[in-house]
Amino acid sequence: MTYRGAGIKGFAKGRAFVVNEDGRRNPFDDIPQGSILVAKNISLSDSAFIDFRKVIGMVTEEPDEDGQVCTLASGLGIPAVSGIPGVVRNIVTGDRLLIRNLDVLVNPDLTEVNEFEELRRNSDRQLSLDI
Repeated sequence: MTYRGAGIKGFAKGRAFVVNEDGRRNPFDDIPQGSILVAKNISLSDSAFIDFRKVIGMVTEEPDEDGQVCTLASGLGIPAVSGIPGVVRNIVTGDRLLIRNLDVLVNPDLTEVNEFEELRRNSDRQLSLDI
C-alpha cells in the first residue's frame, strides 16, 4: 500500500511507531530506535516529549497547514509526509515503512525495497560533490 502526501522530501526505512491518544501522560514514550513516527498530528509543543534521536521520519494524518511538522523535520534533517487521511487507522506499530520523497510505502515487497535502495543511492550520488 502506498500513500502520497506533502511535506519534506527524503528517504527513510524503518518501523512504524503509531501514536494513539490512549490517555497516557506521554504517548511518545517507548519509541524504539529507527522509528518512523505516525500520528494524527505533531505540534511543536509535542516535540518536548519526543526523543528525536530515535526518529528517522514522520507521517501525519492531518495536513501541515501551520508548518509545524515541516519545521521540526527540516530542523532535524529527516523526511516528513503529512496530509494522509486514515493513516493512523491503517498503519499499526511495527509495520515496515519506506518514505520515498513524498510517498509512504507500507510493508513493501522486495521489488519496492530494491527500487527504494536504488533511488536512495542515486540521490546520494547527486548530493555528493566531487571537489
